[in-house]
Amino acid sequence: MLVYDVDSHFEPGPDWLDEFPALRDRLPALLPQDEPEFALATAKHFAYFTSDGIRPHMPARRRIPLEQFVTPTLQAMYPEGQGAALMNGHSQHATLDPAARVKTLDTQGIDVQNVITGSGYTLMSCLRDPQLARETATALNTHMTGSLAAHRDRLLPVTVTHFDDLDWAVGELTRMRGLGSRAFHVTTEFSNGIPPFHPDFDKVWAAATDLGMVAVLHVGLMPPRYHPAYANTEDPWLVTRMSTSQSFQAAQVYLNALVFGGVFERHPNLTVLLCETGIDWLEFAVSNMDGRATPASAALLGPYRLPLKPSEYIRRNVRISPLPQAAQTPMRLFEKLPEVAVFSSDMPHFEGNITPVDFWRDELSGIDEATWNSFVGGSMADVYARMGDPVTLGS
Repeated sequence: MLVYDVDSHFEPGPDWLDEFPALRDRLPALLPQDEPEFALATAKHFAYFTSDGIRPHMPARRRIPLEQFVTPTLQAMYPEGQGAALMNGHSQHATLDPAARVKTLDTQGIDVQNVITGSGYTLMSCLRDPQLARETATALNTHMTGSLAAHRDRLLPVTVTHFDDLDWAVGELTRMRGLGSRAFHVTTEFSNGIPPFHPDFDKVWAAATDLGMVAVLHVGLMPPRYHPAYANTEDPWLVTRMSTSQSFQAAQVYLNALVFGGVFERHPNLTVLLCETGIDWLEFAVSNMDGRATPASAALLGPYRLPLKPSEYIRRNVRISPLPQAAQTPMRLFEKLPEVAVFSSDMPHFEGNITPVDFWRDELSGIDEATWNSFVGGSMADVYARMGDPVTLGS
């Protein structure tokens, strides 16, 4: 039985750019590149992303200052001038320590773990110069794979990507697959104006399946978007509550694009993995898509020409990982979309769990062994086997 953790986190050390001095000199100290407000791995960094669905819609001079979004807990997580703190084994920006991580995996019986760098997806969101973004992605990918090289059979870096140049993206996926990566980031922000169902994007999807790689849509690269009027307030906590009210919003739109845009029909072996989006929304979203694909819907929406129902594409081509929290139990998905929910730890983030197998064993104690095996690794094993490049230790 394979136990595959699809979502965990590590960050490069503070001196990682010493390997790339020319890039270090060009990267801005504060982000975003066009409206600098925060440094990586600071309380303001986290605060920026709890408010970015709404706050940036206001002109800079009218925005609530970013420091007003910093709570005492955020300050404790990121002590001033010290980077991210380690608290009870958790940290939002834990520095790479592959040997220690493998020991943690061994205690839980986890065979393989995807490793995501939040610095990577933050930089891809906040660098406005496409060339600089591509160079940064290449450097981060090189650093991460080098740092994890001694444990490449257990720790698999998720490739940092940028899609302004699709040929570059295909080349970077190819390079990174050769270095052990089995997954790559996608985003709901289209810097080149090309959506995922556009024929030009098919070269990326084709490369992914040819290389045996899964597309990861992580919450860090799918900001929700709201009407600018919601930013018209002096209350920072109203902004954060509104801005985090629909973490699944962009993912739902993205899945509609993939299904109705025929991406899964053209690329039947492609898999898109959703991470940290919540899970309860997916059942409704799939039912809603099925309802808009019936003959009765054609009178208003036009004909639905694909051979499979949307729910059939979702079951075959989409996976979603609940956070290890009681509020995100996958029990209903096991009934309605049995292959779709897959296991993740989100370690060592505070919303994650450093003993995730133990947690889910207790939380899902009533399920049968076949469902358990599918959830913790079997479903993902099937995904890679379908692409002709199975995941095994040492792969």
